[in-house]
Amino acid sequence: MPAGSSWRQLYGVAVLTGIGFTMSLFIDSLAFEDDMVYQYADKLAVLLGSFFSGLAGYLILRRSQSR
Repeated sequence: MPAGSSWRQLYGVAVLTGIGFTMSLFIDSLAFEDDMVYQYADKLAVLLGSFFSGLAGYLILRRSQSR
């Protein structure tokens, strides 16, 4: 680990990696070509998951910085 970093910061960065949603949206468009209902539901689920991953990662990193 880099000097000056902690395990909590490493965990925060690991949680932030859940934001990578562009590949999920691409696979979704390939999997459900005909049914638009599934495409909208999948895109919403991926975007919500990415949002909550970003929020959780931010909060973990913010909390680890103050210590």
